[in-house]
Amino acid sequence: MSLIARGLEQAGFPTALVSVLPPVSSAARPPRQLIRKLNIGATVGRPNDVAGQLETLRRMIALIERADAPGAVDRDD
Repeated sequence: MSLIARGLEQAGFPTALVSVLPPVSSAARPPRQLIRKLNIGATVGRPNDVAGQLETLRRMIALIERADAPGAVDRDD
């Protein structure tokens, strides 16, 4: 996904990658990365957790809006 994100960025489309495995995703240097403490397969949020899913989407948009350089990262505390 990081390689696809970089291609989209080169075409002018801002992207943010959501990851639950930062060692794997960081190696490919995504343009922007939101690292969540969730299970594999539920990277945007747990099933039926609408509030958690919306939080992920809001954080992705905020990361795109505020990142001024490639490599920006937001992570769960």
